[in-house]
Amino acid sequence: MEILVIGAGPAGAVATCDLAAAGARVDLVERSSWPRAKTCGDGISPEGVRIARDLGIALDDRMQLPTGVMSTPAHRWFRGGWKAETPWGAIVERRDFDDRLVQRAVANGATFRPSTTVSALANDTAGASATLTENGRTERKHYDAIVLGEGATGKLGTAIGLGAFGTRLVAIRGYVRATRDLDPDFALHFDRALLPGYAWIFPLEKRLANVGILVDDRFSRRNRDLRSVLATWLAESPFAREALGPEPVVERTSGGIVPTGRMRRAVGAIFAAGDAAGVADPFSAEGIAPAMDSARSLAAALVAHGGDLRRARGDYAARVDVWNANARAAYRMRMVFGSVVEPIAARASVRPALAQLMSSEGFFRKSSVIGFCAAIAAKW
Repeated sequence: MEILVIGAGPAGAVATCDLAAAGARVDLVERSSWPRAKTCGDGISPEGVRIARDLGIALDDRMQLPTGVMSTPAHRWFRGGWKAETPWGAIVERRDFDDRLVQRAVANGATFRPSTTVSALANDTAGASATLTENGRTERKHYDAIVLGEGATGKLGTAIGLGAFGTRLVAIRGYVRATRDLDPDFALHFDRALLPGYAWIFPLEKRLANVGILVDDRFSRRNRDLRSVLATWLAESPFAREALGPEPVVERTSGGIVPTGRMRRAVGAIFAAGDAAGVADPFSAEGIAPAMDSARSLAAALVAHGGDLRRARGDYAARVDVWNANARAAYRMRMVFGSVVEPIAARASVRPALAQLMSSEGFFRKSSVIGFCAAIAAKW
């Protein structure tokens, strides 16, 4: 098969890795020059670390984060760990992480074309075609299939009829130079001023952290200056002051959106993965590991069914449509979490099994939101 992959983020790069390893001829195109920075929380969950390792990418050179911390509006907190098979996560700037994935894709035999834009996609009877522009030269090229990994803000998915996303979250983050050594934790802080959103502190190094806030689009419409909201939280939160020390320095602040719950993920020979497919967790907004997982599911479907695109679409849908139900359930859970976080934290502080569950399932993607809620009740 000859396949075009659009976007060199985690979804596009991972799909390329697997497709090229299976023998497909893959063009991986990226509109930016390379490597490039990307607005993100940079959190590679324990599951993301495992997927990267499966691809041959070790993250052992990064600061390992074996635990997660959650705090509440009443300043109650607890710490938990991860599953035994995925004992640690890491924070890796996207400039570095995405480049590692792309290097692996190229090593597997793919062709990488940075600074290349795609202006139009079209399905036909035997696949799909794309208009590519590179170094001022434009060409129209046919492929057996196209993987759309254009991220959260791309327009190609809408143009081919993938439809709207179910929900939209908004984040702003900065890199913060701490004045004390950081604890090796993923930390989520549910401050009253941010509900139903949260703030995070994710350490990259002993004294450098990715710090930000996640809110829904209704909050951002009411509070358009999210940089000021983040600055206020850093100045007033006792957890921020304790974690980062006095007078931390904020650098490289930028914002972005996290779309979730797209109802269609394929049209003809064009398949969306990652943020373009809306697979980020609508509760925590974790996006990297779900993007990688969706990309592997898509690559497996294409490899399994070759040129039978109808069967490939069905196989891919069966693997990833669970995110649609989860998106609706997780969004509702976010709306009520502010009213239940206090009793959950109080219980988790004396119930290690509940604390473990809240870290390993609550922080990151949930295979089933209903199952997650049932597990909370079982460990209560």
